[in-house]
Amino acid sequence: MARETGSLKAAREDAKKTKGRPPGTGGPVGLTRRNVMAAQKKFQEYEERALEVMVEILNDTEADHAVRLKAANDIWNRSRGTPVSVSVQHQIQERENVSPISTGAISTAGTKDLEQLAAVLARFIEAERNTLDVTPTMPNGYPEG
Repeated sequence: MARETGSLKAAREDAKKTKGRPPGTGGPVGLTRRNVMAAQKKFQEYEERALEVMVEILNDTEADHAVRLKAANDIWNRSRGTPVSVSVQHQIQERENVSPISTGAISTAGTKDLEQLAAVLARFIEAERNTLDVTPTMPNGYPEG
């Protein structure tokens, strides 16, 4: 190993004392919402052309099958989302809706079933509105039994 000069040795010692990346080397500090949005805006200028290129590759019967498949997958994932992201989106929606009936069950139910469910729910809501709360309120200091 070559002999270290004084300044290199000092730099190594300083690096051992401080944690994280040296200032000005990027990393998470440089990743802000504003920077991400600016980068997205720059890329959006080319999205139509990128789609055209992917479609050209997809339609090129002379191209390698793997390349054509990659183009098809890229187009599909950009239009429909990747299977993982779609699954995550559905999970988030399910959690946000917090319904005892799953979105999947509702989407697979027939119109007649949904109409019956709506009628039952309407009757339940009406019954709840017409219910009087007769729970007695005890005065302060009343002994509990």
